[in-house]
Amino acid sequence: MFIGERINLRAMKREDIEYAVRYQSDLDVTNNYFMSLNLFPTSDMWDKWYEGIAEDDKGFSFAIENKGGLYIGGCHTMWLNWKNRTTYIAIYIGHPDYRSKGYGTEALTLFLDFLFNELGLRKVKLNVFSFNSRAIRCYEKCGFSLDGINREELFRGGRYHDNLAMSITSEAFNERGRCGCSKEA
Repeated sequence: MFIGERINLRAMKREDIEYAVRYQSDLDVTNNYFMSLNLFPTSDMWDKWYEGIAEDDKGFSFAIENKGGLYIGGCHTMWLNWKNRTTYIAIYIGHPDYRSKGYGTEALTLFLDFLFNELGLRKVKLNVFSFNSRAIRCYEKCGFSLDGINREELFRGGRYHDNLAMSITSEAFNERGRCGCSKEA
């Protein structure tokens, strides 16, 4: 478990599935998180994903919980490349009461600390839709910079939007310092 001031990162639990399905069926989350709006996760999809966590040695997934133990979101790696020491990540705060209040920034800081300083990765990458200003602010606060723009990649709200490619290196992250978060085994 990784402990922050207001949140913890911990292993996923089967009890989290109910919340994950609810949160990822929320249009605010879905609109900003998924390329396809016709893919609302179901309990069966999450059950299969959860069962696969134990078998998957290629990535890492964490629940984001408040200090009361409530699942409020999640973060995970995708396409972890050990040879080049890079990965893509995804993160979301699903509980509406915890959005735009710094919980995502704290969770992302803890996650990056784990990826860079525990796993020894060199670079972390992500993609974000150009209209997702809340996420872009969070990523920039944590030190991510813009690598490129996939122009008119996503159709939402009757028009096409850009998909931004962003990244941060371990050197840039560690130069910035942490947000007062600590680790616990």
